[in-house]
Amino acid sequence: MTATEPRFKHFATLAKETSRALSGFVPLLPRRAAGRHSGGPASRGDSGGDSGPDGGFPRAEAHTFRGTGDERAWTPRFVRSATMSILSYFSCCRKRKTSVDDLPDILQKLVIAKKPKQVKQALNLLLAVADEAIVPVAVVRSGKIVPKLHTWAQSRDAVLRRTALICAATLSQASETSGCAEALATSDFLMSCGAIAKQKKDKRLVRVAARYFAAAGGNQNVRVKIVDASIHDQVWSFVKSKDAETMKFGILAYGKFADDAYCAKQMCQENLTVEDLVKFFFARITKTDDTDVENWCLMAVARLAQAPLFSNKLAKMDKLPIIFAKANDSIAGRKLAAALCVANCAANKTLRVRLVKHRAYQLFVEMSKVGSHARRDMQDFQRVAALGFRNLCSNFHLRALAGRVGAVEAVVRMLRSRDQDIRRYAAKAAAELSLHEENGKKMVDFGAFTPLIALAKSGDKYCEDEAVTALANLALTEENQSEFQKEGGMEAMEIMALSRNPKVVKIAKRLTMRVRMTKLRTAARFAGKMAAVQKDELIKKGEWNEDGDKDAFSGA
Repeated sequence: MTATEPRFKHFATLAKETSRALSGFVPLLPRRAAGRHSGGPASRGDSGGDSGPDGGFPRAEAHTFRGTGDERAWTPRFVRSATMSILSYFSCCRKRKTSVDDLPDILQKLVIAKKPKQVKQALNLLLAVADEAIVPVAVVRSGKIVPKLHTWAQSRDAVLRRTALICAATLSQASETSGCAEALATSDFLMSCGAIAKQKKDKRLVRVAARYFAAAGGNQNVRVKIVDASIHDQVWSFVKSKDAETMKFGILAYGKFADDAYCAKQMCQENLTVEDLVKFFFARITKTDDTDVENWCLMAVARLAQAPLFSNKLAKMDKLPIIFAKANDSIAGRKLAAALCVANCAANKTLRVRLVKHRAYQLFVEMSKVGSHARRDMQDFQRVAALGFRNLCSNFHLRALAGRVGAVEAVVRMLRSRDQDIRRYAAKAAAELSLHEENGKKMVDFGAFTPLIALAKSGDKYCEDEAVTALANLALTEENQSEFQKEGGMEAMEIMALSRNPKVVKIAKRLTMRVRMTKLRTAARFAGKMAAVQKDELIKKGEWNEDGDKDAFSGA
């Protein structure tokens, strides 16, 4: 007996019980005339007898549906039909959905598939599990699937070509560290995908190609390759498409390309002039009724603002008031993207004073009050606020202003966040703010040493660098150094001296030496005070010798 036989027996039993239940309602139905649908003589081709030639149920019950006891055990034909339908339904239900356990079989089917129909079926199976983290890794390790995807993406079969591109997009989006996105994004493949933008017949193929760039653009190595090869100029054709879906994917892709400062600068130096970029995106931002398009355009502008040429053009074309109006909006998605634009513009030292006049500090202080426990669309508020504080406080005079508008309290509050990324950005802001002595005193009073020391000992390579820098800046005065030692700072520096990061080791040793030198200076001052007191006592007693022959300090 196989494992499936008990299940079939259960289905059969259920079908019989359903038949009996349905047959119990049969007597309630009205009589029907004998005919070919009622099981009467006309339908059997004979004129009498207790049963039909096909061994069916008695003719009398067939059309009168009367009887009791054993007679009701017989089932009419329409009930048998219903029973078979139920049995077929349960048979379909036993078909298991595709899961990651089927991945070896799916990969094998992809390798051996030759006919387009077989390839499409295998690709659809791969799409069903492509969101799993293990799938991109397995695809790369197979060594055969990626070249086949490149080949199928050039097929003359439109459906096969679209399916292959969708698979490439899904695998690129799901793979952050597996290397699948990089393996798929060869120069020839990227060029062929970019050339699809010129096609006018197959709009669905163009849409899928734009979707691929929107997915692959999230990978840092891929977007650097795209920008270096100037393929983003071809992607601009997707952005300007008349098809709404293609335009959305194009805007999303273009914004992701600019998510890197290097890429943003390169994108603002190519064929597309910066002024054209500003005009296009702000036309959508101010006129579109689609909230998604507006938010994606704002995000593209925010990321491109990392390039000084772009941020200068924003100021020159008087777009900063529009950005601040969006940043003070109540809609979270719009506010986040616009505030990120302000934070990135603050990296441009020529714009910092203008941004502060537009109340940029107050904007970031307000956003810092939204904790990590907030709604999902508001959880990045503190990250943007910390980034804004860091960039604005790179100016010495603006650091003093930051302490007066509540920026110091906001940064210390974000240092205690449960989100590691928020703490890292806040440590960057603390490193800049602490260069101002008054801000450093305030931060120590608000208890900044405890979270900074915890970050320094966390072992996170990104956090420890910023945390140690902030600690070194805070521990400049003797009062702060005393508080630093009370909070266990010297023990933390001993741990930092063992770090693999040479910068952290250098700062930790320098801070340790500074604290020790301060101790020595304090001890020297204390000894000087004690010597002065003892001198005064000797003078009062008349035992002080100016030549120093008899005093205990110069040696007799």
